[in-house]
Amino acid sequence: MSLGPSLLQGVRAAGPREVLVCGPRRLTGDDVLAMVAGAVSALHARGVRQGDPIAVMYGRQPESTVARLVTLALGCPVVKLLPGLPTRVAAETLRALGGSVLLHEPCRQDDADELLDACHLPIEYRLDADLFGTPHCGLVEAQGRAPDALSSVTFTNGTTGECKPVAYSERAEAAQLAAARSMFGPAPWRFQVPPGHFLPNQMALWTLSTGGAAVLLSDSELGREAEVAVRERVTHMMSGRPFELYALAGALATARASGADQLRLVIYGGAPAVAARSAEAIEAIGPMALQCYGLTEGGFVSALQPDAHLRPELLSSVGRPVRGVEVRVRDQDGADLPTGEVGEVWVRSPQLMTGYVGDAVRTARALRDGWLRTGDLGRLDAEGYLFLVDRVEERLAPGVYARPIENVLTGHPAVADAAVFALPDGSGQVPAGVVVLRDGHEVDLEALRALVRRELGAPSEPRRLWLVDELPRTPGGKPDKAGLRSRYRLVEEEAREERTAAVT
Repeated sequence: MSLGPSLLQGVRAAGPREVLVCGPRRLTGDDVLAMVAGAVSALHARGVRQGDPIAVMYGRQPESTVARLVTLALGCPVVKLLPGLPTRVAAETLRALGGSVLLHEPCRQDDADELLDACHLPIEYRLDADLFGTPHCGLVEAQGRAPDALSSVTFTNGTTGECKPVAYSERAEAAQLAAARSMFGPAPWRFQVPPGHFLPNQMALWTLSTGGAAVLLSDSELGREAEVAVRERVTHMMSGRPFELYALAGALATARASGADQLRLVIYGGAPAVAARSAEAIEAIGPMALQCYGLTEGGFVSALQPDAHLRPELLSSVGRPVRGVEVRVRDQDGADLPTGEVGEVWVRSPQLMTGYVGDAVRTARALRDGWLRTGDLGRLDAEGYLFLVDRVEERLAPGVYARPIENVLTGHPAVADAAVFALPDGSGQVPAGVVVLRDGHEVDLEALRALVRRELGAPSEPRRLWLVDELPRTPGGKPDKAGLRSRYRLVEEEAREERTAAVT
């Protein structure tokens, strides 16, 4: 079943039960269907018809989730404008698609005004009574659409920080829902999701398809996630990136011990995990963590299941491919590599994007004969577990990779986190890095370098290490290695100039 019918069927099945929770607000399935019906009536009256692209400017209120149901009931593709997306990128995408409708939360009125100045969109509604208050009658049904029809457009904002519009078909969105349901287990779910990027919004929608409830964190609840999870009797919880799981684990263990506990799965991912800290988190909360590896362009790729978290040697992996996904590790010519060898990770599944909106050249580079080139370097072991070691564009000397070096550094009891990146040297690119210390600990940086040399060999030893209070991160939550590279290249150049001046 495609996404629209699945979601509306789940909401209809919930009926008088709550399906969207945000602080004191409680919307039942009946409430949501009434909102959708009113919005559909209003947009129909303005001439919006099946297939017309609708831009939704997301905020943190339940109305943003309901807006997606509105687009599905109309049979219209949605363009998801999340906070932080540059106006220029949004305007270019909407012009390329011929968009004419903007729905936005009231809190984003300034962003909406800026977009409307840059791009002519004749139909605008706030996601409040302005849209949902129209009188209506009749049942809400999802419009049937062809599997290859455009269903949604979202935007990348992760490893490189560059925003690229990614188009998904009806088939791809249905496949992503099926993958989520296979990974997250029996329905219905009561799923707590944080405010954030693409995936939390999708998880809220997928939860509705189960007839369950999505618990959206309000502004006043940020920092009290564990308390909310126990109070709201959630069964599933998205903690966010690994470093957010680590910060949450202790509080979650305490909250679960002091109240009625329904929690059975904590989902994390989106950035490199630190094996030593993952082990500590599992010790605190038990074997209920599920790590997901995926891409905006490709949906879910692999998952490290809760039982695999009990095997220390797997904590640096991103798990095995999820159902319906094929993974290959290939060389620069696209030939498959043997088990254990490092190459670029290629993925094939029905979840893949159609392409980048308005960019056929970049689409052709990413998609090859039904396969997506992820840009990640990795290896597969004999059991099919995938270990990521670096990004293609951050490649160091042959046989030297950032992630194994980071694993050695963070395996030291004084180190909480680390990022390794390439710095130019007279002989090419050499590894350098920054480390974050655990509270109350000190470390000898030269001893850390020697530790890497002993574990991985001299070529992997970082040329330089620096201490930082925290890792700078991209908007997607990954370590900002491009920023680190730029910053410390200047530091090295200034140091060389000082040494030259001293000699002179």
